[in-house]
Amino acid sequence: MILAWALALVLLFPGAADAKPRCYGAASRDAAKPCVNHRLDRTVTPTPEEALLTPNVACTPVDGQGCAFGTGSETVVVFGDSHASHWRAGMEVVARAKRWRVLEFARPHCPFSFAVPAPTEAGANECVAYNQGLIAWLGAHSEVTTVFVSNNARLPMAVKGLDYRINGDSEALRALPASVQKVYVLRDPPTDRVTSHDCVDKALRRKTTFARCAVPRKRALVRDPTVESALRLGRSPIDLSSFFCSPSKCFPVVGGVLTHKDQDHLTQDFARTLGPYIQRSVT
Repeated sequence: MILAWALALVLLFPGAADAKPRCYGAASRDAAKPCVNHRLDRTVTPTPEEALLTPNVACTPVDGQGCAFGTGSETVVVFGDSHASHWRAGMEVVARAKRWRVLEFARPHCPFSFAVPAPTEAGANECVAYNQGLIAWLGAHSEVTTVFVSNNARLPMAVKGLDYRINGDSEALRALPASVQKVYVLRDPPTDRVTSHDCVDKALRRKTTFARCAVPRKRALVRDPTVESALRLGRSPIDLSSFFCSPSKCFPVVGGVLTHKDQDHLTQDFARTLGPYIQRSVT
């Protein structure tokens, strides 16, 4: 009887199946609209095991190197390494609201920078030429006026020291053609510990909160050279760190949602809940 009622509800209200609890995910840490739902304190979606198996939001290959999602009359571009693509579910939310078509050029181990990654990173010697090609592509597509950039702040580079990376990131941002009027740099999120998922699993089994799984903020959140480059060039980055962290700790579960699928890549579930807050930062 209950099953039949639930099925009827879904048929009558198709959105009901996608409805989320109050304060779900990033909404639980929205300082502008405080929200508390203690029912989410001992639940997590997805579980760590599910997160590892969950694919990224679909993105249709285009131009032989990038991919596209969303539909609309305006095209915007996302540049960066794999830490650009893990924002995809959040960017999809923005694309739907803004009626954007998003082109994503996110190459693993290749941040959008003229600094060279360490030789240990796959394809390191091709990255600068790859990024120069993307800038040339933008120059040939003056209709694209908005760009998002997000890079792995911890990626090992060919030259040690933050200055090398900041200078390389600044050069790449400075090389964007004049047709690009808006550049949004998404700050790299904090990282988890290697043991974070085991801690979350243990808390689930014991039916306790995930408080013990928190990571000290100083350990989880490092300086982001792309953000510092943007500030150097007079651009305001999008920093969503407060949705992951308090002033002292960063949390692997926020509002009942697992933040990371591994140590440093977001789950698509949590990225999606960040979508409205990316949109809030976009003019």
